[in-house]
Amino acid sequence: MKQNLLLILILLMSICTGAYASDNNPVGQVKTAIGTAHVIRGSERIKAEPGTKIFKSEALETGKQGSMGAVFNNNSTLSLGPETRFVLSRYEFNVLEKRAGFVGQIRRGTMVYLSGLIAKLNAGATRFETPAAVAGIKGTKLAIKVDGGDNE
Repeated sequence: MKQNLLLILILLMSICTGAYASDNNPVGQVKTAIGTAHVIRGSERIKAEPGTKIFKSEALETGKQGSMGAVFNNNSTLSLGPETRFVLSRYEFNVLEKRAGFVGQIRRGTMVYLSGLIAKLNAGATRFETPAAVAGIKGTKLAIKVDGGDNE
């Protein structure tokens, strides 16, 4: 128990250095990318590779044979399957001010989300929107598949 508490404390301390991050600071990064995978930053399509930074309000997109894995600065992970378009609509993680939020839109494709510290800080702060429904999560795992969807 003490080891787990110590590990959480160390993790929180390391995250606090980025807790006051501005909109110009990344909120996550690509961990894996296979096949066609891009980070859409404004009108720019950036080839997703391990280490590619992810900022607020960006889209992640995979092609027919593509997949991508991302980790965010609260240790949440997101895995995208082939032909997926995901938009990070809102992201906030500030341990010191106890503010947290993760809102994503999955327009098409498949995704799996594993919550990190946002769920511990604010259990109802994570939400995923699809063309047909909205899913708010309070647990730790979520898988979504959207057939069809838009082709933005």
